[in-house]
Amino acid sequence: MCEKALTFRQKLGSARPNLAKRQAKNARKRAIAIELRALRDSRGLSQTEVARIAGMTQSMIARLEALTGPVPRLESIERYVEACGGHMALHISRDGFKR
Repeated sequence: MCEKALTFRQKLGSARPNLAKRQAKNARKRAIAIELRALRDSRGLSQTEVARIAGMTQSMIARLEALTGPVPRLESIERYVEACGGHMALHISRDGFKR
C-alpha cells in the first residue's frame, strides 16, 4: 500500500509545532499587508501621503505593510484603508472556516 507523502510544511509542522503556529500567524499578517499595499498602490499614494491623511507616521504605515511582525489592530487597518479611500468589511461566519 502506498503512503501519502508529506509536504515539507507538514514535516516541519510535525517537527517544530511552535514554528508552524508562528508561520500561520505570519500568513494572516502577510495577507493583510499585501492587501493594504495593493490598495495604496492602486490609489497612487506614497506611504508618507497615507500617513499624513491617516494621522499616523510613515514608519507606522511601513509596519502595517511589512510582511512579518504582529497582526495590526483593526483600528489601525481601518485608518489606513480610509486614508486610501478604500472600504473594508469584517466577515464573521460560523460555517466553512477551519484552522
